[in-house]
Amino acid sequence: MVQKKAEVRVFVDGIYLKVIDDLIGTGYGGNRSEVVRKMIHDWVMTNIGGFQGLMKYSKGKR
Repeated sequence: MVQKKAEVRVFVDGIYLKVIDDLIGTGYGGNRSEVVRKMIHDWVMTNIGGFQGLMKYSKGKR
């Protein structure tokens, strides 16, 4: 599995941007990048089964 970080750019508008900005205000993250990173993490933990599910998923893609 790749262990390095990479930049990902995403452009959002409207309600999506408002939700991200509102989450900054609640302390969920310090900036937009951190909020999106945490949202992805939460999604993986909920929908792929956390770390174990992620490892299983990555092995199936090789």
